[in-house]
Amino acid sequence: MVQPVGDVRAGDLFVGVGVRHELGVRFPLSGLAGDRTALGDLRLGLGLGPRAVLEIRGPIRQTLAIDERGIASVPLDGDASDGRAADAGDFELSVSFLPIGDERGLAAGGHLAVKLPNTDESKGIGPNTTDVTLAALLAWGADRWRATGWIGVGILEAPLESFEQNDVLAFAFEWSWDPHERLRLAVGARGRASTRDLVPLGTEDAGEAVLRAELAVGRARFDLGLGHGLVRDSGDWRAELGVGWSLARGRSHGHRGPARAHPVPRTPTRLRSMTPR
Repeated sequence: MVQPVGDVRAGDLFVGVGVRHELGVRFPLSGLAGDRTALGDLRLGLGLGPRAVLEIRGPIRQTLAIDERGIASVPLDGDASDGRAADAGDFELSVSFLPIGDERGLAAGGHLAVKLPNTDESKGIGPNTTDVTLAALLAWGADRWRATGWIGVGILEAPLESFEQNDVLAFAFEWSWDPHERLRLAVGARGRASTRDLVPLGTEDAGEAVLRAELAVGRARFDLGLGHGLVRDSGDWRAELGVGWSLARGRSHGHRGPARAHPVPRTPTRLRSMTPR
């Protein structure tokens, strides 16, 4: 959900993969709605330096079991007319950094992200647009808990209008707690809200709340998440399952190996992971 970076070091490497299933997701651009499944949901993280991380995330493949059909604002290909649509997923490239503050206590920095146009709008489950997020990043934590969040501006390309964009308020937050050395619990939310009265089609409000549990076994980390959409187009319930590995060298790997490629805070003696969507 959110990229904790308070204890990341140069050369830390995290790799994860998972699957996600969502109920009742709506796509206003194509008029389609149904249950979406994301396969090969990748999470890759690389420590660029002290408290700075580069992350790539996104599903290799996504499918939609179509339950409803509305008015399509873009031409759809034939595959979207037989009750099921399939496409690649949009990948997001982001950099998060915390140059101000300490590992334990309050820290501040920035979060920059670009969503790449990997989807094909004719498939019905993606806008094929390039979106940018510029946000302030804050973190506050101790040995067994940490809160990390960012808030800023999302610049969304309007898929139907040339040289048109929608500037939205974008945010994400996650609080994690370690009740046991190999167990982590986390709760968080992420979304965006338009600042315009007339919202361009394909840039509607979005949001989700997620509850996660992570279990570390050696270098591997297993992640189970349950979420719910916060607005109509974001759907109803969703579930996700992932596994990740820490490939960093010269570190010990207790509970805090990676989950789905997200490093999170660690004590000085053991690596912890970082986990989103």
